[in-house]
Amino acid sequence: MLAVGIQPTSRLGGRCVLVTGAGGGLGRATALRLAAEGARVLLTDADEPALAATAAAIRAGGGAPATLAGDLLDPGVPARLARHAETHFGRLDGLCNVAGISPAIPFEETTPADFDAIMGVNCKAAMFLIQAALPLLRRCAAASIVNVSSVGGRVALPRLVAYGASKAAVIGLTRGVAQEFAAEGIRCNAVCPGGIDTPMADSVVGSFPDREAAIAKLTGRQLLKRFAAPEEISSLIAYLVSAESSFITGAVIDADAGHTSS
Repeated sequence: MLAVGIQPTSRLGGRCVLVTGAGGGLGRATALRLAAEGARVLLTDADEPALAATAAAIRAGGGAPATLAGDLLDPGVPARLARHAETHFGRLDGLCNVAGISPAIPFEETTPADFDAIMGVNCKAAMFLIQAALPLLRRCAAASIVNVSSVGGRVALPRLVAYGASKAAVIGLTRGVAQEFAAEGIRCNAVCPGGIDTPMADSVVGSFPDREAAIAKLTGRQLLKRFAAPEEISSLIAYLVSAESSFITGAVIDADAGHTSS
């Protein structure tokens, strides 16, 4: 649900937005936030029960989301999602590439399969979903793409070398797309969150021998010594989808509690 103090608005009324990873964590928070602000949302996730739960929460609030379950490692999924958006909306004003994985694997134990999976979900899927969505995004006067990178794409994090490489690649993808399609009115920005209180983050800290020490180490680098609530990041994503950010493209915005400020 929305964080305390966040009230539904119509800022995104009439805008049609696709959100990946909508079954849980930041993806779910983003889907709920966009719907609460009036967007018509198409949601996707590989976890069908979790996806259905997010859709049910939006319906309970008066929304009417479209859904399509799919594994982003399947090369046919981007085209299927684009067709689904065409069927339900006839257009696409926004694309939020939120889905991601962050297995904590020591560098020397990272296999080619590990690396391919991490790059596949975190960067490759975003690239080819943008590509598939372009015909729909071009129909809109002010289309916006938001890619979720990470503080891990900016600075080194222990046991997350492959993850960091994938999130750094998302930054490069974002800047390149922004450059190539600005003349067509399509904006593309990246958000780099710090630690977020989600099941994914919990699995990362749980992979360390001392969970509490791992949390202290990760948050100790930040000016604000805590994890973010997912809603604190989804509010930024909603802003970047909205017309209020119309002069922002090619930006890489840190929402990391000051981790990269020094």
